[in-house]
Amino acid sequence: MINNAKKKALRNVFGEHLVYLGKKNKKICVISCDLKSATKTSNFFKVFPKRSFEVGIAEANGLGVATGLALKGFIPIISSFGTFITGKFLEIRTSISYNNVPVKIIGTHGGFIGKDGATQSGTQDLSLMMSLPNFEVFQPCSPLETEKILDYVIKSNKPSYVRICRNSVGEVYAKNFKFIPGKPKELIKSKINTIISSGPLIFNCIDAISHLSKKKIKVGLININSIKPFDYEALRQMLKSKKNILIVEDHVSHGGISSLVYETIAKSKSKFKILNIKSLNLDGKFSESGNPSDLEKFNGFDSKNIAKIFYEKFNLAK
Repeated sequence: MINNAKKKALRNVFGEHLVYLGKKNKKICVISCDLKSATKTSNFFKVFPKRSFEVGIAEANGLGVATGLALKGFIPIISSFGTFITGKFLEIRTSISYNNVPVKIIGTHGGFIGKDGATQSGTQDLSLMMSLPNFEVFQPCSPLETEKILDYVIKSNKPSYVRICRNSVGEVYAKNFKFIPGKPKELIKSKINTIISSGPLIFNCIDAISHLSKKKIKVGLININSIKPFDYEALRQMLKSKKNILIVEDHVSHGGISSLVYETIAKSKSKFKILNIKSLNLDGKFSESGNPSDLEKFNGFDSKNIAKIFYEKFNLAK
């Protein structure tokens, strides 16, 4: 299922595709907050210097510049670490959300980012952006999904937040994959058991499902790439026959994909067959500093522990 020949860090995919989009649309411009190298917008600055703006370590100022450019008919993309840019919540709320200005915010370094540490690791960013009127919120899991989401947000007349990871990941989609805003994607089908995740953790979940298959346990996988808008009815249809559900997210559960799952169940008038539901998340904690794989293992997000939780917590050994 996974094509590791196409393994790439999604921030690199973002940077490369941004140049491609910039060649197609002269209205696209980029605002950097002294993080061109880390967020991979350096090449855009080299290719399109007249459409590139460096504001320094001043995200609030950058958001104001982006708002002004959008109001003048440009398509501004502002990139920074997710935790830094969403930390300027007042400016995003007042300048962009309130005025419904189509600024495109790219928040990199979401989840377990590595040695940068807790202060630079975005683990509450989705909650903040989900709360804002008018905003659309997305999280790609693979290179192709990243490109398709970027294609969509560039054309959208709404403000957008795209959470992009630092991890290098493979590809789960064929070339003809079509991104549909709001629609969760069932990557692996199963009638009874399923894991629901988003972003780079999709790949840990696929490995966990492989471990479980060796125990003759079939488990499905649902990828939530569009967090807002969100099609609750589509997810309801996917969950109506499920008995065991494990949600895996490198984020707090409040305002993340756990909230979407619980809201789907609460809003539905249909009866579900669910016996067990558990959320593996970062509630009540910050990420530490270390290699992403070590951090995932330390916090229980590695594939073996995900498989263990599904097998032991849901009493599948019986």
